[in-house]
Amino acid sequence: MKPIRLRDFVRAENCYFSVVGYENQRKVKCFLRYVPGGSRAGYRKLSYDEAITQPIAEKYLQDGIFYIPHHDIDEVYKPEERISEIVKEDEDVKKVVEFFKSIPLGEMGVTGSRLIGLQNDESDVDFVIYGKSWFKGREMLKKGIESGKLEEPDYSMWDFIYRKRKVPLPFDVFISHERRKYHRGIVSSTYFDLLYVRGYNELNGVFPEEKGEKIERAVVIAKLLDDRFTFDYPAYYPVGGEIKAVLSFTHTYTGQVVKGETFEARGVVEKIGDEKYLIVGTKREAKNEYIVSLDFLECCGLLNEFRRWKM
Repeated sequence: MKPIRLRDFVRAENCYFSVVGYENQRKVKCFLRYVPGGSRAGYRKLSYDEAITQPIAEKYLQDGIFYIPHHDIDEVYKPEERISEIVKEDEDVKKVVEFFKSIPLGEMGVTGSRLIGLQNDESDVDFVIYGKSWFKGREMLKKGIESGKLEEPDYSMWDFIYRKRKVPLPFDVFISHERRKYHRGIVSSTYFDLLYVRGYNELNGVFPEEKGEKIERAVVIAKLLDDRFTFDYPAYYPVGGEIKAVLSFTHTYTGQVVKGETFEARGVVEKIGDEKYLIVGTKREAKNEYIVSLDFLECCGLLNEFRRWKM
């Protein structure tokens, strides 16, 4: 069987878990998402606070993450393996797949509720493209918006995303970063997110996944050395120096900075092994934490607004 990787799902003890890492050789690093007893084909979706208080958490939860031994897993759901069948039954997914049809079907997939058949009328299309093909897909999305083949979110949708994610930054600062990422789109009225996952040939060794020793809250201002993994989970922003890199565990701050730009990040310094990292967000929200590109904000006239917000 292929290695279990980020954005796969697993089922254990009649519950569904989303995989949240790449290093799953000994135990699968995941988070509880759906438990029996709701309106989604007999299941209900959980918030973070609900998930960590479920009875099953006593068995698998450690430092805010569920670690499940392979022998306890009943089934693995892989987006790239199930996409062919999902397309036959899900018109929304079919629209997205057809837009990205120049990318091989085996290098794309859909995750979240649609992967495990628990979607409802409000479910987004969480669309995955793997490895180097993701960058081609992102360029296709950008050109699609510029040509009018795709739409980008309108003001009301941006406002909904901003409020849903409880972003601490000013609205204009958040939206300016989001619009240049080109990882959200609308095709024939179907909204989708474009999600990055590493290919099987590049799974391990990019950055550590273990929890570190918390040292202090800090602000880092540095130039980004490499942006290949800024859309990964966690988003990886290498800077060198005393702090090796900034790691972001919230989707809000993926892809915030382009290689060569000077950026500012606020979070918690952790020591992992012999290296120090600045951690931004260990949950979906990052209260009082952020990552912004100072060069980009200056370019679009929003740097003073950001500085006023910090005061």
